Amino acid sequence: MNLPRYNPEAPIPAIPYQPGKNQRDPLFQITHETPSPDWKTDASFLHGVDLFNHRCYWEAHEAWEHRWLPLVHDDPLRIFLQGLIQASASLLKVRLEAPDSATTIWHRGRTRLQLIEQDCPSGTYQGVQIAKLITSMDQIVTHKNPIFDAPFIELLGWN
Repeated sequence: MNLPRYNPEAPIPAIPYQPGKNQRDPLFQITHETPSPDWKTDASFLHGVDLFNHRCYWEAHEAWEHRWLPLVHDDPLRIFLQGLIQASASLLKVRLEAPDSATTIWHRGRTRLQLIEQDCPSGTYQGVQIAKLITSMDQIVTHKNPIFDAPFIELLGWN
């Protein structure tokens, strides 16, 4: 897979981890960098996007979780990251053929992303086109097919 990278220095596992189906790549480690207030230089956020785009949903969740945990409860960035974490977890559940869990998790993530979208006149937050992501996720979770065309997060305003 030759996809564009937003944080090319950060590693991508050789094989995405799927609990119960395979083992974690022993050579893969998420690097926990100091958060940046600018999403364009926030290594954990960008690494999560790269992992998500490379279908490494477990690992994307872990990268974003590191960034999400220290934020205050009502911080829009926290709400947004939790929505991305839940999108990633939902895709993993679809892959693992657990459609009910995928639907439940995605419903919570969708709600969070919609909250953020309401406050973004451009419909874009941290470079992510929220409506586009929601539409892609809705289709995957609704169809429940573990072999799906993976959504791709293209960060607008990256350059």
